[in-house]
Amino acid sequence: MGIKKIELSKEDLGILRTLARSGAMSPGRVSAATSILPGETLKLLKALADAGMVILRDDPASADGRLVGIAGQARDFLELDA
Repeated sequence: MGIKKIELSKEDLGILRTLARSGAMSPGRVSAATSILPGETLKLLKALADAGMVILRDDPASADGRLVGIAGQARDFLELDA
């Protein structure tokens, strides 16, 4: 499967940098860490997941019921972007 082209906004980059720095977390924690409203955070996370930049999975231990982590290609992108 090829990499989808995606234009990353400053919010997308903030989410990716937060996940790269802090590790996997619930969407609610991503929202709190980035100061992006929860509904918008979830929308951004779904788009980033569709693009292969994050991994969004069910997690019954999370208050949100989901866990999100950064994908390897996103780490590579952030290293190139630095």
